[in-house]
Amino acid sequence: MVPSRSGLLVLSLLLLSSPSWADNNADEADIAFELGNDAYAKGQYTEALRSYFTSYRLVPNRNVLFNIARCFEALGKFNEAYRYYNDLLTEDLPTEDASEVSRSLDRLRPKVALVKVTTVPKGADVYVDRMDLGSRGRSPQTLALSPGRHKIMVKKDGYRPTEATVTVARGKETEQTFDLFLITGGVELTGTPEGAEVRDAPNGPVITRLPGRARLPPGQRILYVRAPGYAPGQYVVDVPADGNVPLSVSLRVQDRPSGRLVVTANRDGATVRVDGQPAGFTPTVVTLPEGEHQLEVESREVRPLRQKVTVIADQEVKVHAELRYAPPPVRAASKSLVAVDDAPASTTVLTQEELRAFGWRTLAEALSGVRGFFLTDDRTYTYLGVRGFSPPGDLNTRISILWDGHPMNDVWAGQGFAAHDFNVDLLEIERIEVVRGPGSSLYGTGAFFGVINVVPRESLGQDKHLEVTGAVGALGTTRGHATAAWASGNRSILVSAAALTASGADTTRLLADREYLVTGLDAERAATGSMRARVGDFAFQAMLNVRSKELPTAPYGTVPGTEGNRVKDLRFFAEGRYEHEFSENFSLSARGSFDLSRYDGIYVYQESAGGPREETGDADWVNAELRAQVGLFEGNRLTLGVEAQGQLGVRQSTNPGPILETKTRTILSAYLLDEWKLHPRLSLSAGLRLDKYTDVDETPITPRVALIARPYDAGLTKLVAGNAFRAPTIYELHYADGITQAAPEALDPETITTFELEHGHDLTDELRLTVAGYHNRISNLVRLQEEANPSGQCGTSTECLVFGNDSGTTLAWGAEAGVHWQPGRYLLVDMSYSYVRLRNASDEVAAAAPAHLVSGRLLMPIGGGDMRLATQATYQSARPTGEGGADSGEALLISFGLSGDYGPLRYFAGVHNLLDANYRIPVSDENSIAPVPQYGRTFTLQLTGTF
Repeated sequence: MVPSRSGLLVLSLLLLSSPSWADNNADEADIAFELGNDAYAKGQYTEALRSYFTSYRLVPNRNVLFNIARCFEALGKFNEAYRYYNDLLTEDLPTEDASEVSRSLDRLRPKVALVKVTTVPKGADVYVDRMDLGSRGRSPQTLALSPGRHKIMVKKDGYRPTEATVTVARGKETEQTFDLFLITGGVELTGTPEGAEVRDAPNGPVITRLPGRARLPPGQRILYVRAPGYAPGQYVVDVPADGNVPLSVSLRVQDRPSGRLVVTANRDGATVRVDGQPAGFTPTVVTLPEGEHQLEVESREVRPLRQKVTVIADQEVKVHAELRYAPPPVRAASKSLVAVDDAPASTTVLTQEELRAFGWRTLAEALSGVRGFFLTDDRTYTYLGVRGFSPPGDLNTRISILWDGHPMNDVWAGQGFAAHDFNVDLLEIERIEVVRGPGSSLYGTGAFFGVINVVPRESLGQDKHLEVTGAVGALGTTRGHATAAWASGNRSILVSAAALTASGADTTRLLADREYLVTGLDAERAATGSMRARVGDFAFQAMLNVRSKELPTAPYGTVPGTEGNRVKDLRFFAEGRYEHEFSENFSLSARGSFDLSRYDGIYVYQESAGGPREETGDADWVNAELRAQVGLFEGNRLTLGVEAQGQLGVRQSTNPGPILETKTRTILSAYLLDEWKLHPRLSLSAGLRLDKYTDVDETPITPRVALIARPYDAGLTKLVAGNAFRAPTIYELHYADGITQAAPEALDPETITTFELEHGHDLTDELRLTVAGYHNRISNLVRLQEEANPSGQCGTSTECLVFGNDSGTTLAWGAEAGVHWQPGRYLLVDMSYSYVRLRNASDEVAAAAPAHLVSGRLLMPIGGGDMRLATQATYQSARPTGEGGADSGEALLISFGLSGDYGPLRYFAGVHNLLDANYRIPVSDENSIAPVPQYGRTFTLQLTGTF
């Protein structure tokens, strides 16, 4: 008998006497429910169902569930009606309502075929005929089915799935019971002492004794082993499903009393190790012999806790680990690993996770979003600007670029490579350390505005031996990379090779005295090979990079649009190191290396001007360094070092042109850095370096002092003052081609004095606000400029270009601000703003500096965390030259990337310059006949497999 519509409405009003809608969807759910009631009253049961389902999706409610069941009953769909009545009966209903639902079920039983499914143990998901249709609920469960044969399947985590075929008839109930069998794996335990008790919980029952076998659910388990007279032990074992795994146990004789160590953390499940041995997961209790022990607590994406604990006999020691994310320590700021907050300079670290998620292809791209940095690309090289300085013609000579501490700037021109001339890609990089401010007190010449230390990885990860990467992108770019690695104990080796080819921009539009549209002539090729090896305290690393680039910008007055202009650079080094820590208060390191660089440039002039010309610059040199670190007393660390560099031969030539003499140079250096912990909230770092050049009259002495204070719990203040210098390079001192450039009569070293104040305030453990201000005073800045009086070296009527020192002192005032939030490795928000103002600067220097820089970066996981979304936006104001706006470098650049892991595969898909900003950057007249158009929208697709 179909229930009457009036009866339904009476019961609905009874059930809804105290409606329980929630959240912001309440009104919509209420309206949908009323529409369902209206449709039901008119006999429109299908329409009523649609409204009731809408109401239930918005706000799940047992009253709506009852009406859904009634609608199915009215439509003659008795199986569905029975299921909804039956589900409703599991709710906590008032007695009267439960009786009404029970009567409804009794009314339907003669019309349906029932099967009652039970399992031992209960709680298994029940499926009928097909699993892809979803579970019908959890056992015990009574199902209404169509008469006939059906396959009933049950599934419960940790148990073997099972199934059975049943035949059901209308008006009858069939029972089907399943006994579920636990999936287990075996642990074969051997070792000493014999008879030791084994448990799978600290106070659980004994599951076996040594030697013996234990059956356990699969997965990572902790076994607790005890025996009288022995120190208890905890062993972590991965139990395979339906397999066996051996476990060797060796308890230490308890020759001294023991105590208990209780370890908790703000993250459950963090790995606990004591004295290097696994001891379980937080929270855990470990019984240990009295005395001092090394405790380690670590979890993914956070900084581990490592500390010494003292266990007292028959007592309980509690340790709570506050695990928070922290960037990896840095070495570039003090030549020893220190936390970023303790580094005696303004420091930023780009991690491997960021490098992969943002898909940066070159060192310059990675630095483009770092506070205070900006880029200039003249289609020959990419130049790094720091805090308003990127003088025209500068070859990154005022930034010291390191490869794991090894200087990469060449000695011919002092050039620091930053794009594919540095490395084909960044796949071998573990982190990039960026240290702002003068670094000559540790690194000597060139560490003028900052130090960038690129730290490569030493392995592919545990049990990984081969990694292969393929990538394609815009500008006709294809790239391949392969790495092989092996490690055993304290021995390891890693070798890699990579290659890139790109056709470049199809056209390059140069707006000089007239418009030039250059077709092609922008191709680039590069190849890199590297190796890292370690045996105990000895390490070896080597790298070779070669790159060739066509030049579409007609540099140095060459013929626009003519094929043949190109540069080729090669950079190689091999270095051996020895590092040993003799005690907590004394360590020693030594390194020696051989380096070479090769430059070859071809520039095509009109035949009347002599036709194509070739210039070369080659250098070979050796380096040696000995460094000792001594702890004089508690809270003190003194670093003493000596260095020597022998420039074996620096050769430069022009063809046709004058024959230039091969030059040699020797540099002897000594430095010291004293770091004091004056107070728990106050540290002092003072450094000094002396450099003696055999071919330069001056002997630069460069100091740096840094005061690091924590004025309150959430505050960090750094006050830094220092000097740096840059000695003139062989190229600047002696290069002359007889056509456009002459050698100077004399050239003095550049010097800079910097004062900087930076303060960070932690709003939370993960969120920091930073403000900074700095003042630079630069003297004797070396620039390529027209000679004051024609010397005749470039023809009787032509004024030569010659390197010279600017007179006076160039002043810079700057302010920076930043917000950084990073609770985990794959979740960060970083925003920064930089402003700089120059005074007493030459027109060319002032014209190359954007006054305003704004940058923002976002990295976040998607779904379960195996996929990451990254986006970066940078704004740079126009350089104060030219027509302004986009024609003077003003641009908003947005990049977007999607990356993740899928088994052994790692992928990245990204777009650079998403808005296709069309802008040009003014460069020196020598590097291009017109402001250089920057690349528009480009893309990268990359796939990596690690095995």
